[in-house]
Amino acid sequence: MNVKGNELTMRTERYVRGEGSPEERSSYEELMLSDDTVLELYMQVLAKLDSELPGLSDPETFTQQVVEHEQIKPYTHKAPLRILERPKRWYERAIVHYTIAASITMLFLFTGAFDRLLPGEMNGDAPLSETPSYSEQWVEKTTGWLDQLLSR
Repeated sequence: MNVKGNELTMRTERYVRGEGSPEERSSYEELMLSDDTVLELYMQVLAKLDSELPGLSDPETFTQQVVEHEQIKPYTHKAPLRILERPKRWYERAIVHYTIAASITMLFLFTGAFDRLLPGEMNGDAPLSETPSYSEQWVEKTTGWLDQLLSR
């Protein structure tokens, strides 16, 4: 181990034992947060010095005292759990849009607007009864395409 590594190990041991000034301890904590190798070294030193560290006589009582301490506050969420939104207006709801679309479709069906989409009527080539509508042509092409797919 080189000199820098030995110095870091000694610094880590001092931190684990609780020695050093608050500034030194704070700078070592920042170093642990920024460098993973220092954190690994800390874990190794902590495991090595575990027998030297004082133990707790009653861990449950200690835990209860820490939890009930007045200066320790539980973590509070900084972001709200649920974003409060204003309620949707009647014209912003999906059911209103579907109802309007269905109404317009029914209006076009009853007024015969879709009958004007027949190919023979526009060009005047063939009588209306002989030419299939666009929807019939699409159905025939789709079923033909599906038949080709299924035959493979």
